[in-house]
Amino acid sequence: MFIREITKKEHATGKVYVYHRLMEAFRTPKGPRQRIVLDLGRLEIPRERWKALADRIEQILTGQRSLWALEEPIETLAREFAGQIKRKELRALPPVRKPESEWETVDLGSLTQEEVRTLGGEALGHWAFGKLGLPKMLEGLGFSPAQSAVAALLIIGRLVHPGRERSTFLWASECSALDELLGIDSGKLSLSALYRLSDALVEHREAIDAHLRENERHLFGLRESIILYDLTNTFLTGTARESILARRGRSKEKRTDCPLLTVALVLDEDGFPKASRIFEGNVSEPSTLGAILDALPASGQLPLRSAPTVVIDAGIATKENLELIRSRKMDYVCVSRSRPGELPDAEKVLVKTGPGGTVEGIRLDREGEVLLYCTSTGRSAKEQSMRERAQKRFEEGLAAIGASLQNPRGVKRYDKIIERVGKLRQRHASIAQFYEIRVERSGDQAGALHWRIENEEGLKARFCGAYLIRSSRKDLDEKSLWSLYTTLTLVEEDFRSLKSHLGLRPMYHRLDRRLEGHLFISICAYHLLAAIQRRLRHAGIHHGWDTIRTRMASQCRVTVGLTNDKGQRIFVRQTTEPESFHREIYRALGVHPKPLQRKAIHTREDVVPKSKRPEA
Repeated sequence: MFIREITKKEHATGKVYVYHRLMEAFRTPKGPRQRIVLDLGRLEIPRERWKALADRIEQILTGQRSLWALEEPIETLAREFAGQIKRKELRALPPVRKPESEWETVDLGSLTQEEVRTLGGEALGHWAFGKLGLPKMLEGLGFSPAQSAVAALLIIGRLVHPGRERSTFLWASECSALDELLGIDSGKLSLSALYRLSDALVEHREAIDAHLRENERHLFGLRESIILYDLTNTFLTGTARESILARRGRSKEKRTDCPLLTVALVLDEDGFPKASRIFEGNVSEPSTLGAILDALPASGQLPLRSAPTVVIDAGIATKENLELIRSRKMDYVCVSRSRPGELPDAEKVLVKTGPGGTVEGIRLDREGEVLLYCTSTGRSAKEQSMRERAQKRFEEGLAAIGASLQNPRGVKRYDKIIERVGKLRQRHASIAQFYEIRVERSGDQAGALHWRIENEEGLKARFCGAYLIRSSRKDLDEKSLWSLYTTLTLVEEDFRSLKSHLGLRPMYHRLDRRLEGHLFISICAYHLLAAIQRRLRHAGIHHGWDTIRTRMASQCRVTVGLTNDKGQRIFVRQTTEPESFHREIYRALGVHPKPLQRKAIHTREDVVPKSKRPEA
């Protein structure tokens, strides 16, 4: 092998391009010929080291060892180019689907294992991507086969290895066998190609959402009688000066130091996304409901009901929004924005009992609405703990202010003490409202600080574990009404999955179209996750996705190299044997336990010196 330099001149601009090729000479009946082994791009090493690089590539391919240690840049490049040659040759071969007996006499000392890539989690994502009909749908939208494969890489990559597009690019190139599943060469992909595909997916967002809704409805028999709606926000790194959507606001992750984006998500009762929207980081939550109702599908509802039931949290359940839901001919279930007062004198009904405590409810029917007063022993214990912690922190803050009045060097000016007390009240607003605080004054100096709980009954009522459920569904009993509201925890779990398991946070982009692309890819990945989990639940498998993804990663794709007695170097690309956990998951989904079949190549004869061949 040898390296040849190629020079090309662009006639329009006169610019000269220089690149290099790895060449190989071989004999034919018509005489010696040369062929291109690999395009190397532009080499940044001196010309006098080209021969050393070409020789080292050939040594790696034939399993030989170098007598002298080469400098690190040469060794690194040689191993990289040798790996590309093996991948290129293996990719060109058809898989061996029917195993046949192949006997070889080999040197066990020449055994190598290379190109180890994870495959298990990728196979699950690939199954879900095809099951939801995304390849055919993307083709109908005008995506080429290569573009569809890159779109699959983005979405499945977000499911298996959450992170930004750059992270997906590096993972696909160096850690995963997903490119083999998709039939593409990750070495020829560029990061720009992933960004362009992200933009293209956002352009067809409405069509993709509609296809996924319709396909999931028919595949899984979804009822779609319940609409679960909630919002969360995610933070961005950097200043996001070029973004219109990024705004500073109240962060649910307490990242008030970062710009935010608000994500709205609608699910059905089976956990499948129905619609999603992205809003400014400081958007008022109640104002988002109208846009989401406009985005909901009009079909797929239960035949027994004329309209679905919208389940929302207290932050969205304003009077105007409840009227808006009624005007759309829908029902609603929500928690009241105000705390319940005294419980009515009526019979309590046991709504729920279990390890987490008991929930009792008192039902009141009003005109056009039903109220359910709920008291929960589990929630009461939790709120009591919150109260004790809040009281302790608030009173410790007051004690610190009081101690500064006794310190000779402490702040004693009356206006400064009042300012400190005000800031403390603001920081602990949930508990401070029940305290009376008095500061003695002597001229412009503060004398002493006194405090006491002013409204003990109000404090107990605030942390008693009681809440009020409102609904227009008068046909439901107490247990059904409470169960319907608690399905909203599905959305909270999904937001946790999106943030922790599907790379929703943090965000590293600067442009709005890239921010929207990142979020939309995470939503698409969640569609795959919902399909996988539903099929597994029906098979009695209830592991979390993080557990499944971690354990499935132990099945890999690996290239095994051996030298036979003919001096040939044999490379076999194969999938490791599935373990019991892998088989259980594959069986539930109907996936072959070895998603990729074996491939093998032999190097040409006489590449290994006879003196180094094993005895036959």
